[in-house]
Amino acid sequence: MAARRRSDKNRDLEPNLHESGGYYKYRHPQTGKYHGMGSDRKKANAAARKLNALLIPSNDLVSRVVTEQRVLFGDIIKRYRTEYLPTKKLKPRTLEETTYRLNRLERDLKDKQVEAMSIKMVADYLDENFQNNAYIKIRGLLSELFRFGATKGLCDTNPAENTLAKAADEKQRRPLTKEWFNAIYAHADDWLKVAMDFALITLQRRSDLCSAKFDDIREGHLHLIQRKTEKHGHRAHLRIKVGASLEAVIKRSRQSGIASPYIIHRRPERIRRSKSMTHWSQVRPETLSKEFAKARDKVPEIARLPVAQRPTVHEIRALGGHLYLEAGFSDEYVQTLMGHSTLKMTHHYTDRHIEWTVCSANLTI
Repeated sequence: MAARRRSDKNRDLEPNLHESGGYYKYRHPQTGKYHGMGSDRKKANAAARKLNALLIPSNDLVSRVVTEQRVLFGDIIKRYRTEYLPTKKLKPRTLEETTYRLNRLERDLKDKQVEAMSIKMVADYLDENFQNNAYIKIRGLLSELFRFGATKGLCDTNPAENTLAKAADEKQRRPLTKEWFNAIYAHADDWLKVAMDFALITLQRRSDLCSAKFDDIREGHLHLIQRKTEKHGHRAHLRIKVGASLEAVIKRSRQSGIASPYIIHRRPERIRRSKSMTHWSQVRPETLSKEFAKARDKVPEIARLPVAQRPTVHEIRALGGHLYLEAGFSDEYVQTLMGHSTLKMTHHYTDRHIEWTVCSANLTI
């Protein structure tokens, strides 16, 4: 059906611009919604011209040919996902984090023309949207995407590589003390108390804690494969003897009333199906962190701290290592449980709990 002919007084109005009582409004060509353009005819026409150029597909043959040749950043992301990402053989947790970042970049930049992505444009995007470690991770992924695109002939330059490479920030989080641990514990649900005790005794990372099953307990030993250090061979395959303390924690877990295969489990408010979960009672690492933070923030002394300084569930691992050393266990014993390839890394965790004695040296000589 042909568009209705405009009246003589409105014949000079741009397409989709309408006048009523001296007031102009623009009709969105895709949604049909009207948007006010004010009462200045000249300004309303100028705005409508710009909107039409952006919102109405061009039928110009030349522009169609040029547009077909242009590569969108979303094209690079799509091919990276299908052609390159699977070859990296990332661990499940690392793959999940990489996918999350790819989703963010796809959401923000998929419609950007690669040839128009300058160093300034990428630098502004990073500065305006990310900080600290998030900046470092996203910048690294952007740089890898452009390198991949270059190997496929989709781009000629790597603007991300020329942006500012920031150093990792100093850790701001306060170490988790035993007093704070006990205070948080008092506010935790029963399943979270099991998780906290399990973490404190075994010194495992949250992903390995959440993956541990009752079937992993065989012949009086808990068998764990540490995902992060699996590439280091035997050091990542732990056969932990179940002592009295650990046995008591596992017994409490079994008495939850939930028939779950996982040592750390809970009854959620709503049971949802998820590809990342094999049982409805399973606790994901993100959920463990979130629920620990909720209990933590009920402790007034901790809640007064800036969020960046409040200890996370990961700090239980460092506290446990410190308590083992205080109890007289060797550095090598703690290193083995933590799955570190070097003692230096173990000390990086445990040295944060050293308490310095304040004294003076005022001898006059």
